Amino acid sequence: MLKKKVLTTIAVKFCLSAAIFIPALLQTTLLSAHEPKFQILPNAKIHINPEYRNRITQSRKYVVLPDRANFLQTDKRWSYKTIGGSNETIENDGCLVTAVAMALVNLGYPTDPGDLTTRLKSNNGFNSRGWLVWDGIERATVGHAHAHFFHDKHDNLIRACMAQGYYPLVKFDLPSRNSTHWVMVVRETAQGFAVRDPLIKSARPVLLNTRTKNIDAVRCIGSRR
Repeated sequence: MLKKKVLTTIAVKFCLSAAIFIPALLQTTLLSAHEPKFQILPNAKIHINPEYRNRITQSRKYVVLPDRANFLQTDKRWSYKTIGGSNETIENDGCLVTAVAMALVNLGYPTDPGDLTTRLKSNNGFNSRGWLVWDGIERATVGHAHAHFFHDKHDNLIRACMAQGYYPLVKFDLPSRNSTHWVMVVRETAQGFAVRDPLIKSARPVLLNTRTKNIDAVRCIGSRR
């Protein structure tokens, strides 16, 4: 009887230790996906208004973000517009600004690739080569949204961003255009991440692994309000 009580006590202590240790280990794993400047801490989460938060759903272990925008960089309403100080147009080189515009609309900021390009130009949001300046997103949206820049580029980083309500933007090589390309992740499925691609006209998101097997960079767009 005494031996049984001792074993029971040990089992209880083990369960209590596991209950404390495992969540802490999981949190540490997620935080390690971020560079130190942008760690998502328990008391410093981004604000998500109630309406938006209620739209974030989770099916088993997969996060599904609101998917309310589907812009194409080839859309004639804005495809002709030039990016920054370059002669490049949205149609030819505007995948990133198009992906950012979709993320902003999903976060509740009304815009489109043409409007966002104009706002970014007015707020030093491009350099002379037409590359997006990430801090320009906050200036162009008057503090509504901001971007997180990461050195890492793995799947757990994408998951960590989505779990906090951020929209991950993923860059990869696109051989068919002999250039790099950006897409926006909206959900994870059993088959992989589903994305909105500025070059693909589709009613439903497409699987990232049908577009690339390797990603080169990850940026995440979130709301400050």
